[in-house]
Amino acid sequence: MGIEPCTRDCPENRAKRVKSLCKEIKSTREKMERETRTFIEASKNFSLEWVQREMNSNISKLKNEDYSENLETGKDMLSKLSRLEGLPFRIQEIVEEHLNRDDCWPHRNELLHTDISRDYIEFKKEKTRKDLTSSIRMVLGCAAEVFADFKDKSPEDKLWVRERGKRKYICILRFSDEMTASLDQYFSMLEELFVLEYEMNNELKKEVYDGKDKNNP
Repeated sequence: MGIEPCTRDCPENRAKRVKSLCKEIKSTREKMERETRTFIEASKNFSLEWVQREMNSNISKLKNEDYSENLETGKDMLSKLSRLEGLPFRIQEIVEEHLNRDDCWPHRNELLHTDISRDYIEFKKEKTRKDLTSSIRMVLGCAAEVFADFKDKSPEDKLWVRERGKRKYICILRFSDEMTASLDQYFSMLEELFVLEYEMNNELKKEVYDGKDKNNP
């Protein structure tokens, strides 16, 4: 994590403490990364189930329509249906791209957090939850736009609203039980990480102060 070199000039007792904190921080981040993967995989399943449900509903309606009077329209619709049926195979890649971003996950930030106040921790949790919700909402919104386009609707007007300058898909989004349990576990470890990083920051400050004292007897 780029912290170990700081132990060289520390007094022996502080060096041990810093080394111990480094190990704990590294271990906690690794556990959080595994939980991140758990959440992403749960989100893939959640999104795939949503897409398949919407797709089955839309495809059945489109296949039941009569195109005998307009063969060209019928051929075009069959071509579109073929592309639509391939959407579930792409959805997992799309979710991975939207959720597996460093800015979504606080533990991937190499900088030490120096604030462990309850307000700050809750703020970071809420921001993380909102960012993830926004990303998943965007994935589902884009998929819904595809379905709406097949129905010759105007998806831009009916599926999206603008919130703080950004497009937002109109839907009530509730995480699956697996996603909620995973995120709760992640947040529990996030609190542990913040405390460890706070302690590490204090130890490094002491090292700086000791260095100044030595240089200014």
